Amino acid sequence: GQGTAAVAGQACAHFFNVFNTSLEVKSVLATEVSGFALHEDMSSYLIIAVSQSGTTTDTNRTVDLLRNRGASVIAIVNRRGSDLATKSDGVFYTSSGRDVEMSVASTKAFYSQVAAGSILAIAINDILQPGLIQQPKTQNLLESLINLPELMRKTLKTREHISNIAKRTVLSRRSWATVGNGPNTISAREIRIKSSELCYKAIANDVTEDKKHIDLSCEPLIVVCATGLNGSTADDVSKEVSIFTAHKAVPVVISDDDSERFENCKNLIVVPKTDPDLSFILGCVAGHI
Repeated sequence: GQGTAAVAGQACAHFFNVFNTSLEVKSVLATEVSGFALHEDMSSYLIIAVSQSGTTTDTNRTVDLLRNRGASVIAIVNRRGSDLATKSDGVFYTSSGRDVEMSVASTKAFYSQVAAGSILAIAINDILQPGLIQQPKTQNLLESLINLPELMRKTLKTREHISNIAKRTVLSRRSWATVGNGPNTISAREIRIKSSELCYKAIANDVTEDKKHIDLSCEPLIVVCATGLNGSTADDVSKEVSIFTAHKAVPVVISDDDSERFENCKNLIVVPKTDPDLSFILGCVAGHI
């Protein structure tokens, strides 16, 4: 996909890789595939194309090129009867309401695409590893998916707290950035896209650990996506936040960790705990707010 759909594609690849199968799964922009990753014979490839409208030119052109080289295509798409739905071998309709999206900064499309990607990943992996769906890890993931809407509603109730943080931070810095590591790179990318679309602002996006090597001298506002972390990885992110603060940047941390780890962070948003492989979704909810 492209844009937000590409971020949802990254989430889809994440769910495939959760199960450590023999599959090689990559998340790639449609334009990067058509420009640099085409081979004469691609009959061993399964392409999962993600789109809300099913009419994105870059995505559809890439699907044509791949199918002509023998690849199979499954579409995750909302709009029924769209070009992408017609030209795909199989379609997973997200059914997220109105087919013709009226908002560039759509959130319903993103969340439904992520949910579709997770279910598709489990279904395909279960074919490759019969019985995988019955394993405790998979069952826990599915149960957490079912419970996720309620946790999203709980996160929405923190709107006033998040609003207060926004009011005291965003106007104080001309430069903004989003950072994350592991699955949190998904929420960091998505928050960057929505913030840029809504605020008409260029916003940097980095891996958390790399930010201190890049442009801290501009004293940016940094949204730190840090859900689903534990142990030394969580400690490392806490240290990075301290470094950001020492350089007079303004970190806003989104985490499900209510321990003392981030007690010195003045702008902390705590979301409910869920399966660590899903927690980036709640980070997205807080970021969207």
